[in-house]
Amino acid sequence: MTLVLMIVFLISIVIGMPVALAIGLGSLAGLASNGTIPLMTLPQRIVMGLDSFPMLAIPLFVIAGDLMNSAGITKRLINLSQTLVGHVRGSLAQVGFLTNIFMACISGSGLASAAATGSVLIPEMKKKGYSKGFASAVMASAATIGPIIPPSVPLVLYGSIAEVSVGKLFLGGAVPGLLMGGGMMLMTYIIACKRGYETSERATFKEIVKALFDALLALLAPFAIVGGIISGYATATESAIIAVWITIIIGVFVYKELTFKKILGSIRASMVTTGTICFIIAASAPFGWIMAWENIPTKVLAAMSGIMNIPWLVLLIVMLCILVLGMFLDGTPIIILTTPILLPVMKQIGVDPVHYGVILAINTMIGSITPPVGTLMYVTTRIAGCSIADFTKEAWRYMLLLAVLLLMFAFIPPIITWLPGILMP
Repeated sequence: MTLVLMIVFLISIVIGMPVALAIGLGSLAGLASNGTIPLMTLPQRIVMGLDSFPMLAIPLFVIAGDLMNSAGITKRLINLSQTLVGHVRGSLAQVGFLTNIFMACISGSGLASAAATGSVLIPEMKKKGYSKGFASAVMASAATIGPIIPPSVPLVLYGSIAEVSVGKLFLGGAVPGLLMGGGMMLMTYIIACKRGYETSERATFKEIVKALFDALLALLAPFAIVGGIISGYATATESAIIAVWITIIIGVFVYKELTFKKILGSIRASMVTTGTICFIIAASAPFGWIMAWENIPTKVLAAMSGIMNIPWLVLLIVMLCILVLGMFLDGTPIIILTTPILLPVMKQIGVDPVHYGVILAINTMIGSITPPVGTLMYVTTRIAGCSIADFTKEAWRYMLLLAVLLLMFAFIPPIITWLPGILMP
């Protein structure tokens, strides 16, 4: 049954069928080949795949990200970033990274961050003499930070599948996310110095205070969102509702830029993104059920028994497999399809589920800027009007840096587990 499923799934992907349909068709073929399992199992499992309270957080965090742009929060965060790092060589690129760090604290969606910051900064970067490829590579790489720093849509998804505390996952992603941002800003500075990219005049203390005050409420929102989860007063889903309402209140009553029409527009945009994610989640539910029915996790453990006494090698092989998958699949199906199979392997070799969840999310985000199928890559190249080849010529440095950081996070677990161990023991 599993063999038929995988063959049909791979053929469907190769011929260009959408991932969700390919997964669903593969599951249908697998069930049909069994002959004893009723085909009604397929729609039942599809419905059950979405019947999860924690997964309600996903559309809510997505809409929070869309509302940020409509509410004027994004441009205020960009302005604050400009006053803080505008004087650094390659100023607009540095602003892009810092803004994405700020935005990551409210929106858990990399796509929302890439679209919001890219649409503002990429045209300005082109005017200042940055190449199209470099501008798109910078903004796509910056957007990979969004789903790592809490809150995070991929971590909510992983937490609901693996039955791991979303609060601990959020805290586990905080330090790696900041290190990713800092590392890429340093690399950008080196590139900008070599190419002679521009700098802006250093902002005065008064300008910094004014920009900070203007964006203060937006910066305080993450404390309410993540603080509610850590304290135990709110679940991830309830915190996502808080994120939406904070964004609406700030946009309507403080900045006075969020109108009813803009709210409807944000809802429509988030429905498209959420519909895509939920379609994949629903279609993947029968796939996971078939894997469990045929006891695939146990068979994988048995197949790897020869190297289970070398944990670092097992972890390295798993990460390489995820990286390769990320070149062809979006992060959502990778998390859904691989977690039930690989998480038991990770537990067997002593890897903490929180630790694995964070490196899995980072792994999938590297895939989002990697050809041929990189969602963030497509968003920013479309805005910049450049080819995939131009993008790759500039983005490979960031891909390599993120891969090195991933190895560091994987083999030095306290970077991830230290903060949740202190705040949520």
